Amino acid sequence: MVYKRKSETETEWLFKDLLQEKGYFDNEEIIVEFKDATANEKVKKLLSNASKKGTKNGVPDFILRSYRYPDIIFLVECKSDTKYHESKTRDNYSTYAVDGVLLYSSFVSKEFDVLSIALSGAEDNYEVSAFWQLKGTDEVQEVRSDNLLPYENYLRLILESDEAFHRDYSKLLSYAKLLNADLHKKKIKESYRALLISGILVALQNDAFRISYTTHKTATALITALLGGISTQLREDPKKDKNTDVVLGAFDFIKTNKTFSDSKKGLLALTEVINSIKENVYTFLDKYKFIDTLSQFYIEFLRYANTDKGLGIVLTPMHIAQLFAKMANIRKDTSVLDNAAGTGGFLVASMGEMMNDAGDDETKLNAIRENQIYGIEYEASNVALLVSNMIIHSDGRSNIIWGDTFDIVPTKLKGKNLIDVGILNPPFKMDKDDIFEFEFIFSNLDAVKEKGTVIALVPASVVTDTTGANYEYKKRLLKNHTLEAVVSLPEELFANSDTAVVTVGIVITAHVPHPKNKETWFGYWRNDGFVKTKKYGRADVNKQWSGENGLMEYWLSAFINRKEITQFSVNRKVTPEDEWIAEAYLETDYSLLDMKAFEKTVREYQAFKMENGL
Repeated sequence: MVYKRKSETETEWLFKDLLQEKGYFDNEEIIVEFKDATANEKVKKLLSNASKKGTKNGVPDFILRSYRYPDIIFLVECKSDTKYHESKTRDNYSTYAVDGVLLYSSFVSKEFDVLSIALSGAEDNYEVSAFWQLKGTDEVQEVRSDNLLPYENYLRLILESDEAFHRDYSKLLSYAKLLNADLHKKKIKESYRALLISGILVALQNDAFRISYTTHKTATALITALLGGISTQLREDPKKDKNTDVVLGAFDFIKTNKTFSDSKKGLLALTEVINSIKENVYTFLDKYKFIDTLSQFYIEFLRYANTDKGLGIVLTPMHIAQLFAKMANIRKDTSVLDNAAGTGGFLVASMGEMMNDAGDDETKLNAIRENQIYGIEYEASNVALLVSNMIIHSDGRSNIIWGDTFDIVPTKLKGKNLIDVGILNPPFKMDKDDIFEFEFIFSNLDAVKEKGTVIALVPASVVTDTTGANYEYKKRLLKNHTLEAVVSLPEELFANSDTAVVTVGIVITAHVPHPKNKETWFGYWRNDGFVKTKKYGRADVNKQWSGENGLMEYWLSAFINRKEITQFSVNRKVTPEDEWIAEAYLETDYSLLDMKAFEKTVREYQAFKMENGL
């Protein structure tokens, strides 16, 4: 027994050496605890019933925690010899490293996301296995590596997993309802609520404000600190300072709001809101920087606020923004323009594609932020949300411009050879005096390089009209540019914004006249797997969209390869006199209609069961 204890001690020292080698001890955020020395009382309590023999507390050899990610726990179990690494059945908890650490994980994962590491052997011959298990789940995923990985690599497995995102995202959307109710109770006007959220999130990016905001003694002092934190973040880089005054002006209502400025109750009211947003939104956005969940949160938030057009725009659903960015094949060297930028959904999605492609190249990442993200927005309140969104999502606001695209593009972008890709969801023409959607598309095209790509989301009538203004615009488009593809989007795509417009996505190659014999690809993308739910609005509750076998990958493969698939896609030559929509060219197989209706009913029933806990 003495020799075994000495050998396991050697294995524990080996683990410390591996931690040193992989940079764990250089990371000030990581807390490494040995045996039962953890200071986390919740972890202690969970392990109190996790004894390998069922008779006492469970004691992993090491516990690793993080100040930044307190909801993620690393558990480590060491054994003296590789023959004690893992049993065939994984239920010999006291003898084998893998068996033991997975037992601990099964208990700790009731309250935490867990990364489990099993190490056996000595320096000249050892084995490492790692696993991760999400909070509240029984499923254990194995890490595909025989070596100890850097801390960040393990974190990504959890933070970037589809499972973790969907879990956290569902919580965020549920929180939108609670936050809206709280702001209603505090008598914050509906038109100011999204701005208040964005302002607090920007201020929380400021280290000084985030650390000190709970120390203020009066409402006036806290309001001053909040606006000061926003101002500091906006003015941090002089090159990005051009919209600061208009953005700060949008937050002036905080100073005059009666609830927050009240000398008796204002301090508590504002502190409560900041605490709530920090805990539920800020921490989420810190995890998922390159996914524009904030715009989607605004959509959900406004849905509960009964002011669906409260921003004056229809926000693009997050999954469609990501889809369009992938369709445009955005890479690390691509520059992108959205000339109807709204709150920045397309820009954040595009920046995410660029930064993922750039990897850890910090020089390139800075170039992306400084030179490759262009946005134009006309409404001052939306500019405040847009700039805030860019700051929160890694700050690509250098080229965000407040103004009219029809003034900005001719004077600052046309002929400058700056823009590779244009992506936009132009304001929908609802009244006779509104600007036609095609005008925004042509403005974007004016800024894009020859052979660049423009993708626009527009009402179906824009491309199906065969008379009138849109017909003339279609002629103009084919005369000067190439119509590459048109995809029919889900009919209820904007249900969360209470907009019943049927839409399409159109893909254009800029400044190359449409060849006479060129075929355009038409895709029937009406079913994205999302269903309407009472709790989450229109959501992917059945998880049909993401992943290797999800609908997004299927759609992208068909589009990229211009595949012709029965009932789904077709290539056709078109003229302005034609309807540019898949339904005009796909043949209907009536034998499939009943099955489709049945499948839709099944999906809706599954969503109903999920919402009601059945």
